Amino acid sequence: FFCQTVLIFRVTRSWTRPVMGKKPKQAGPKRTNKPSPLDRMIEAFSLVNLDGDELISREEFRKAMASIGIAEAVADQLFRRFDTDDTGELDKEEFFAYAAKGSGELRTLIRRGVLEVTEEDAEVDKVVEVFKAWDTDGDGNISRKELERVLVTLNPSFTKKDLDSVMKAADKDGNGVIDYTEFADWLKDSGRRPKGR
Repeated sequence: FFCQTVLIFRVTRSWTRPVMGKKPKQAGPKRTNKPSPLDRMIEAFSLVNLDGDELISREEFRKAMASIGIAEAVADQLFRRFDTDDTGELDKEEFFAYAAKGSGELRTLIRRGVLEVTEEDAEVDKVVEVFKAWDTDGDGNISRKELERVLVTLNPSFTKKDLDSVMKAADKDGNGVIDYTEFADWLKDSGRRPKGR
């Protein structure tokens, strides 16, 4: 009986010798890229499809883009790019093509909508407007969860690596949130590194 118990123990658990004063290390939860890109696409479709039918109208698309600070003209350009049958509505196939390809580099897309404004005061107002749209809880910071909401809308097939990359680029003080100054600097930064370094 003892040999069977030891054999079962060895099969079901890894046999590790405990170090005096230390507990054996247990494996943490496996990190995955959940939800899957398909789940994100379905989530994004339902977020944008306000009336619950199987089509996304140009107006629904504009409202979704406006909720994250994308200018109407930029939203219309994106919509036209993916409305391949030119019906003025995106069916699931067209929307999933949008979701799979993404809408382009996030900072460039936002900058296009913000920097089209010609007067400096209006540009600052637009940056504030976009920041407030992303800061859904109004605490003066964009959290990782708030940034994820923006990415789900703009690029539902994003990965954890994409989210980490944006956070790392924008959150300069590394405190886990993006404040207004960091956001404005991130938008203005071209993302280029000086040559020779």
